[in-house]
Amino acid sequence: MFVPPTTAQQRGIAYAPMPLAAISFLSSCYVIYHLLYQERQKLKRLYHRLVLAMNFALLSLSFAQVWSTMAVPEGTPNFIGAMGTVNTCTSQGFIKLMFSMTVATYYVSLILQAFMGIRNSFKEENYRWIEIPIHLVAFCIPCAVAIVYAVTENINPSSNGCWYTRAPQGCDSDPDIACQRGQDIKYFGLFTGFAIIFLYFIFPTLVVLAMGRWMKKTQNDVSNIGSGMIILREKARKEMMHSVFLQVSVYLFSFWFTSVLAISVTLYQVLTGVLIYNLTILGVCLFTLQGFVFMVVYFALQKMGERSKREYLETNALSSRGFQSQLTVSGIRSNAQRRTENPTGDTTGRLAERFSFNIFDGTPDPDSPWAMFFDQDNDSGDEDTPVDGIQSLLNEEI
Repeated sequence: MFVPPTTAQQRGIAYAPMPLAAISFLSSCYVIYHLLYQERQKLKRLYHRLVLAMNFALLSLSFAQVWSTMAVPEGTPNFIGAMGTVNTCTSQGFIKLMFSMTVATYYVSLILQAFMGIRNSFKEENYRWIEIPIHLVAFCIPCAVAIVYAVTENINPSSNGCWYTRAPQGCDSDPDIACQRGQDIKYFGLFTGFAIIFLYFIFPTLVVLAMGRWMKKTQNDVSNIGSGMIILREKARKEMMHSVFLQVSVYLFSFWFTSVLAISVTLYQVLTGVLIYNLTILGVCLFTLQGFVFMVVYFALQKMGERSKREYLETNALSSRGFQSQLTVSGIRSNAQRRTENPTGDTTGRLAERFSFNIFDGTPDPDSPWAMFFDQDNDSGDEDTPVDGIQSLLNEEI
């Protein structure tokens, strides 16, 4: 039996998400401004182009969420602030449905391109082909799904605005309420629900598991390395594994933090016919805050990558002293000359410009530490013939 929300719950559903949607809208505007005007050179990299496209989608989603119940047809019961029409409701629901799926598609594609990146030592020319399919999937499939719901009149007042459901509210679960709007597309609704669960939970988890398995295999496959290089290589591999785990954890937690409660409440409603209004308010607020959360994560991941890079260089500045026996006399003299020319010894700063350990946006340098420790082609060599990249690091740190 359908239980309508109280007046206080109606106010919470209608007004609580509005300022959060405005914050998300402004956050997306800032990220777009940052990429188009402040750091335009970043758009040479696939990761930042996907982030830019995702924020344009977030901009549309946040704009629709700002309207909240104002888009609901005027006079609709149980919706405070309703002042719209059927057309405004359909438009809002269409935008919310389409772009919520578009944003999710772009966000999960970031972990896919990260996996492709580390497998190819961030040589983007080897995996750039995934960009066009990602854009097509992100826009075409959600648009087609939203069109189906719109033409079958299944976008109606629900929760804090308009979403895919039949009208009036509660008619799907209460036999005493006759549905006046919305065709019966039960199986398509099940398909949509499964697609959302796959997109939000199954696909990113599978990619992360595949990434972990591949990196674990790479970490253990060192039998062909000379004994003089094993300690340094393995230390760097473990440090990078830790950095990858930390970055992936932040990435997934932020994604699920904003969506898991809203999806769970909706799933509970579908299975039981009962809508828990207080949890719905909280879930809607978290989901509406996506633009702000994703902006914070975007800049935080860059900082984490820079920190991992510095930690690696500082560690190897010490570790390299145990491998100085591999340096030639000419190399030592050359380093002494560089030390004289550069009395400050600021090699870490110059190396930091070359190397990056951000798994989403690694530097495409074949001599980078990432390539050295994860590219299997670089695992050849023995104690008397160290990898060129490691030799360079050791030379510069003397």
